[in-house]
Amino acid sequence: SEFQALFDGNQQFRTSIASSQQPNLLKVLTDEGQEPPFMFLGCSDSRVSEGTVFSAKPGTLFSQRNIANQFHHTDANTHSVYSYAIAELKVKHVIIMGHYGCGGVAAAIATPPKAPIDAANGAVQNWIAPIREIFATSTRPEIVELRERIKGQEEVEEPEPQEPGFRALVEENVKAGVRAMVADSVLSNHYAALAGNGTEGIKGRSVEGPLSDVFVHGLVYDIENGEIRDLGISVGPPGKPIPELPFPKVNSTA
Repeated sequence: SEFQALFDGNQQFRTSIASSQQPNLLKVLTDEGQEPPFMFLGCSDSRVSEGTVFSAKPGTLFSQRNIANQFHHTDANTHSVYSYAIAELKVKHVIIMGHYGCGGVAAAIATPPKAPIDAANGAVQNWIAPIREIFATSTRPEIVELRERIKGQEEVEEPEPQEPGFRALVEENVKAGVRAMVADSVLSNHYAALAGNGTEGIKGRSVEGPLSDVFVHGLVYDIENGEIRDLGISVGPPGKPIPELPFPKVNSTA
């Protein structure tokens, strides 16, 4: 059955933990709670599981995923995860990671379904509307070229994964998420408190002690070869040096 692979995988997971250098990891996390250094916002795509692509141990990533890894302050689900990660878990880094070949981004380029649209398609089309807006207004050359090339076509199909304009839109969507996250009141208030003395909690915050420096990073994953690259758009508290990430930069030959 479809579940056999999941059962076998769970058995392998338990065996790998038991035979690792931290065989009591799960018990420790249960007793002491989680202190993940990272919050991860990624795409719901089944090919881009953060625990898998980073080979991350339990307790490493506090995660949220949605179609096309979007961040909007009006999305209560993602916003609550983000808020809890910063205010309560005191994560040090927030990662927004897109991926080439993203179906949500591809759908934002293609012609939308013709009316009448059923409930399922309507929900998806509403969700990807902000990415359509990025595609329609971006001045990035690869996106402009694609936009001009498909102008006037009666029916625009989803682009191939290697289409430069498609890949560029994946990257611009991540950049938009980073900008929105940094502009959000949760992080702007956090940075303002850090600019004070960094030891007083934000009013209403349940966790006491010094505030942590929080950095926001934009990454992109290549589903063809499994490589993760850094978009070079990291943001941190004013006046604090941005940590250098070990991932190769986008457009570099490393």
